[in-house]
Amino acid sequence: MRSVALGLALFFLVAGAVTMATAADTDTLVIALDTLGAQVMDPIADTRAPHAHYHAPIWDSLVGFDLDKGGIGPGVAERWERSADGKAWTFHLRKGLRFHNGDPVTAHDVKFSLERIMLPESISSGAAALRRAVDRIEVVDDLTVRVHTKGVIPHYAASLSRAVFMEGTVMPKKYIEAVGTKGFREKPIGSGPWKFVRSVPGDRIDFEAVDYPHWRGTPQFKRLTLLLIPEQSTRLAMVRTGEAAIASIGPDALKDVRAGGMKVVTVPGTMQAIYQFWGLYRPEVKGSPLTDVRVREALSLSIDRQQIIDHVMAKEARWSLPFTVYRYSIDLTLPRWEDWSKTALRYDLPRAKKLLAEAGYPNGFRLTFWNTALPGTPFMVQIGEAVAGFWEKLGVKVDMKTVEWGVFDPMTRGEQKNLIGTASMFRTAGRPEPSPRYQGTLTSKGVQHLLGDPNNCPALCQEADKAYEAVVSERDDAKRLAATDRMIDLAAKSWTVVPIIEGMGYWAVNPKRVGYFKPIPGRHEFGDVAERMPRPEQKPWP
Repeated sequence: MRSVALGLALFFLVAGAVTMATAADTDTLVIALDTLGAQVMDPIADTRAPHAHYHAPIWDSLVGFDLDKGGIGPGVAERWERSADGKAWTFHLRKGLRFHNGDPVTAHDVKFSLERIMLPESISSGAAALRRAVDRIEVVDDLTVRVHTKGVIPHYAASLSRAVFMEGTVMPKKYIEAVGTKGFREKPIGSGPWKFVRSVPGDRIDFEAVDYPHWRGTPQFKRLTLLLIPEQSTRLAMVRTGEAAIASIGPDALKDVRAGGMKVVTVPGTMQAIYQFWGLYRPEVKGSPLTDVRVREALSLSIDRQQIIDHVMAKEARWSLPFTVYRYSIDLTLPRWEDWSKTALRYDLPRAKKLLAEAGYPNGFRLTFWNTALPGTPFMVQIGEAVAGFWEKLGVKVDMKTVEWGVFDPMTRGEQKNLIGTASMFRTAGRPEPSPRYQGTLTSKGVQHLLGDPNNCPALCQEADKAYEAVVSERDDAKRLAATDRMIDLAAKSWTVVPIIEGMGYWAVNPKRVGYFKPIPGRHEFGDVAERMPRPEQKPWP
């Protein structure tokens, strides 16, 4: 009898444990990721995405998102305005916000956070730009902060949204001053909808939901776990079995996702796959076919972009707009550029061959093409292979050089000796305003300086510099819109940096683990989406 009683007791104990484990699982939202980046829990000690995966749950940003259209919207600041002279921005904060330890969020925290991002030891991706931009920061009152800039910066507010980078992260002044940098990184707190629990380097980061209503959305799950799972096949298996609710994937996995009964979530406007030409203004490239704009246009006309969308991207990609332009972009005439792209980016092989013959190359020429993929978008290599195939049909003999990003990236710096006179794959990441990408790619002082450099800036380069300055110095909104259109037109007509397709963020979802949700256009990471994800019984998938 004692044995039976003991056996029954053990049975019910185990059964109870299993029930509790199952219940706990349904309370935890598990997202499997291909990377956790540096996995440093401090906004000034991390550089770029994927920090948004694990920073966004904890920290709010001064400027937020337009959840429906993409681009910027209210954040910790409900509204903001630019001064008449264009050199000061006043941000009005939400009332009643608090950090996870109960301290209120005030303008003093905002001032402290911006100044902390600008510290010499900060490696934040936009820290240098912030240092160049900010003259001083003034606390007007507890809910109002004013940033004085060094000159007119029309898009300064956008730079403080996670729609761009992480420089607007609001951190707790009082707490950091009390525990120090080391203490803050070990036990970070913020004002976001999720509280930090633990970080296991190279494995996972765990969060728990706040127990009060949050302006970004009150989490429907008690816990959030981000798992680092490098292998895509393993991530898919986890979603299929329910070990994970969501997993990051590439377009090559879409067929398997649908065949396995999972849902596909695509995030529009996250990137453009582009190709670009390097150093064509340099004296040593004189006489190259690529220096003729007709040749560069012909190369674009020979690409069947719809074929790439259908076959390489499994129909989960968009027809691209001009370089750096997305459907949520600001300060431009969107209908104009939608019409332009339909015509200018069309597939027209006869016209391409005619242009090539007019330029003096009826039998084609030889072209070196560097095929590479930036981190997070491995499908760029397949797109590059497709592009090279279309160029071969035009008669161009492509010398394909496929290299890892770690090899290619250093080549883009300094004198760019190995790239001069060649083409390469590249990409842009989605952001609301076109001018920063334009500046970094095409102006003489930009990082890539495709049209010229400070020591050698021919006529087109000078035009590019003037076009950019006209945009970023213009205080009048209508005039700045017209200036942006002119800047985009110059880039488009140069055929130096050419969009191929607009890519997306790709996710596999188990509909039994999480309910229907919409991503934020242009925002691949779900760090600002998890708090609005419902349970499957709350909102079933269509």
